[in-house]
Amino acid sequence: MADERKFSRERHKLKLARREDIERRLYTTIHSVLVEHDPTLYPNAVHLIAELAAVIGSQLASQPQSMQRALLTIKDDIAEFGTEFVSQLTSEAKKDVDKRIRKFEVAAPPPAAGRLHLADEWAGPVAGPTLIERHFGIPRSTLYRWQKLNEVIALDTRSSRKPVFPLKQFIDGRPVQGIADLVEIFRDRRLAWQWLVKSHPAFGGSSPLDALLEGRANAVIEIARGLDQSQKHTE
Repeated sequence: MADERKFSRERHKLKLARREDIERRLYTTIHSVLVEHDPTLYPNAVHLIAELAAVIGSQLASQPQSMQRALLTIKDDIAEFGTEFVSQLTSEAKKDVDKRIRKFEVAAPPPAAGRLHLADEWAGPVAGPTLIERHFGIPRSTLYRWQKLNEVIALDTRSSRKPVFPLKQFIDGRPVQGIADLVEIFRDRRLAWQWLVKSHPAFGGSSPLDALLEGRANAVIEIARGLDQSQKHTE
């Protein structure tokens, strides 16, 4: 009995070692092919894709022959299964990114004290068109079109030569509703974003931006217009 258990353990170790060897080889091959295919691919993404493919391939290859034969019964549906798996995976990844962005606290800059407060100090997570296209799937052309229509806000930062986009203004791959109206009211993108990220008593101490993300665009726009009118009366 003891000999049988020892044999079983040794067989398990051998099987594990073979699977790990297959995984390493698959990773090396897939990683090389991806880099050769498109050298501009994001390095961390290449590593993740190669690792994921290697893990799946090695585990399937390590299944017993009965399971390998059973897999043949779904060969006509492999493409559909693969597409669904990738869709779920990217959806979960995007959900996690959105969750991190939503949790990031943003606050309006303090009153100017003799110097300009640039956006990377107070506006929350920001990114340029390249990173936004890579992580959110928003093409540059679409982003620039939204910018031209004032549907998104771009800000100057000390860490970038070109304007960048606060990430919290995007939801489900699109600008949150109400941005264009607020830019029109404030007549300045920077002033609009400063007001958006500052807590407001009308929203229970939350920011107007949080209210926009909750779908309360009409209320936010109405309050901003009231503020605009009161400023005009005091001028």
